[in-house]
Parts: sequence; structure tokens; C-alpha cells
Amino acid sequence: HNATGLRIRTLATSFGGSGLLNSRPTSQRSLLLSAQPRGQQARGGRWEQHTKANYGSKRGNNYRNSGNNRRPFFDTLTPEATVYMIIAINGVVFLMWQSANGKMRSFQDTKMLRWMTANFTTMWMNLREGRIWTLITPAFSHVDTMHLLVNMFVLHSFGTDIAKTLGPKRFIAFYLGAAFCGNLISAVIRGIVLPYNTGDLRTMVQPSLGASTSVVGVTTLFACLYPNARLLLFFVVPVPAWLATVGFIGWDMANLVRSGKTKTDGAGHLGGAAAGLAYYWFRLRPLIRRMR
Repeated sequence: HNATGLRIRTLATSFGGSGLLNSRPTSQRSLLLSAQPRGQQARGGRWEQHTKANYGSKRGNNYRNSGNNRRPFFDTLTPEATVYMIIAINGVVFLMWQSANGKMRSFQDTKMLRWMTANFTTMWMNLREGRIWTLITPAFSHVDTMHLLVNMFVLHSFGTDIAKTLGPKRFIAFYLGAAFCGNLISAVIRGIVLPYNTGDLRTMVQPSLGASTSVVGVTTLFACLYPNARLLLFFVVPVPAWLATVGFIGWDMANLVRSGKTKTDGAGHLGGAAAGLAYYWFRLRPLIRRMR
């Protein structure tokens, strides 16, 4: 992989776009920037009681660590603070990318740029060389300013509600799990499936990065919990959350089919969506049914 001139442009969807390096901007950017939640379904008294019962911590707020009065770190976080913490980490990694690009432009020093590519992007070659952590770290990694802003806007818009529902600890676990699922599927499809079917080996060494694997998981879970929540596309067109989710999953499937002609990592998006659906179906749906 030649790390010289590393760039990223965002594919914008209303649920965040996961970028492949050197990807082209599309009209989806306007869809992403214009989508925002407008209210949500009533959850019902029993569901409200459940979400206020410190679902994110099995030990509860009365837990004492080694006999003192200090609680574990994750039990001190609020849902809002949890989302802002993830946003802050993304901001730090973004500055690391800017520093790496600055060293390359000013001093032709590509050492840091190569290190960032090896440790903060998803591709099959990274996994083959044993860097398993790259199934997680790209979910905090952005090179392009717009890519970062769009993903963090969507994460803040939808993630706060999901963090309130799950609790901070479980929300962080879900965020990381969606990243793992999306990046693994992306690496396998782009590193094995596509080269085998097309004979084109370029996708094996094409890095992908961005929080979209996790963000799509969050927005998909939101749509499962609040399917009739109203989203405004272009800040004008009202659509229910379930319809918007189905539409953009369809868009990502189309991108996956024509992977040789698009720079969008549709496989990563679909992996994140699968994580959101699986978490709802196997974890939250049984709880909701028991509360009815």
C-alpha cells in the first residue's frame, strides 16, 4: 500500500457513511446532513421503568469497589457523557491523521502515515499481518473533516437515545460490537469474496475507515426500537425511521453489488446494520415481550 497522499472523502447517508480511502463524494451527503430524529414513540410505563433501572450495570449504583465509596468508571458516566466521550476519541484520532498528513506534506516523512494506515484502517492485509485491533480502531478514525462531522452528528442525534435505553456500559459494548461486526464483514468481503469472484486484488489492500459501522448499527437499533419516529430528509420530507433504514440498507446492498465501481464500503455498513438488528432481535426484543 502506498500511503503517500492519503485522502478520504465521505459518502453521505442519513445514517453516516463509512469511507474508503480516495472515495468520491456523492449526493448522499445532503441526505445525511438533513436527517435528524423528530420525536420518538412512547415507550410505555414499564419500558420507562426498565430503562431507568440502571440497565447498563448489573451491579447497580450501590456497588462499592473494594469497600470504598467510589463507583467503577462506567457507572459514573451519563448517557450524554458517554456519547461525547466517543466523539472526543474520534476527534483525537482525527488530529493524529492531520499530524501524519502534515509530516508527509512538509517533510516527506511517511512513517506516521504508514503507522496510522496499519493501525486505524480496515483491510484484509492488516488482519493477515495479525493486527486484529483494526476490527475496532477504524470506528474512531476519520481523515476528512466532513466525514468526521457527519458521522458525529448522526451519532449524537441517535446515540444519546440509545445510550439512555441501554445504559453507558452496554452502549459502549454495542458500539464496539457493531464496529467489530461491520469491519470483519468488510475485510472478508473486500479481501476474499470480491477478489475471488472478480479477480481484482485491489480491494485486498484498499483501506477503509470511519465510525459508520458503529453509527449504522446505532441508527438501525434506533429504528427497531422506534420504527415510527419521524426523520426529515433534506429537513423537509418526513419519513418514518423504519422506512429510512430500509432505504439505506438497500442503497448499501446496491453499493456492495457494484463494489468495483464505487468507493463506498457497503459491506461495512451492512455489517453494522446486521449488528443492530441482531442486538434488537436476540437481546432487546425478548425483554420487551416479557414486559408486555
